[in-house]
Amino acid sequence: MLEPLKPLYNKTLRPFALFLARFGVHPNHITISGLLFFIVSAWFVNRGNWRTAFVLVIAGSLFDGLDGVLARETGKKSVFGGILDSCCDRLTEIFLFAGLFLYYLKNPVINYTEIILCFTGVSGSLMVSYVKARCEGSGVVCSRGLLQRPERLILLMAGLLTGQTVMFWILLIISVLSVFTVIQRILEAALRSRKV
Repeated sequence: MLEPLKPLYNKTLRPFALFLARFGVHPNHITISGLLFFIVSAWFVNRGNWRTAFVLVIAGSLFDGLDGVLARETGKKSVFGGILDSCCDRLTEIFLFAGLFLYYLKNPVINYTEIILCFTGVSGSLMVSYVKARCEGSGVVCSRGLLQRPERLILLMAGLLTGQTVMFWILLIISVLSVFTVIQRILEAALRSRKV
């Protein structure tokens, strides 16, 4: 859904990527740094300091896009870099959902619905990514999807900024639309695999 904005996003990050390139910063270092921002943000989510977590997620998201731009600008794109980036992308979501899960688990005021939604949300998110990866591994293009990773992160950031009441609905939306996106991708794979 946000895919058309990617060129503008990359263009915005390009000057910073060129600045880092002067100092010999490797794209993989940026990838790991972005993951560290998400890990720390998950800790703040768990502690109930969601506004601080929100700022850290924004920083982590910028680093998440910056590694690819830096790799292209410095000619350091590699197979391992792509694998590392994909693995860290999955881990960022896992850590965020884990932070929420732990927060709800130790908060007696909240009922277990949010805990269940954390589980269904992260499961759906991982399945969306898995279907695409499995298709690409089989040589099948699979690019459709209503709720991809950027949209999920934006929703989670909105929840961190607005609080528990809104986060409940966001977790519900992510859970439902992730399943819908998985079905979208499986149907697309079924159609495209006939041509392979």
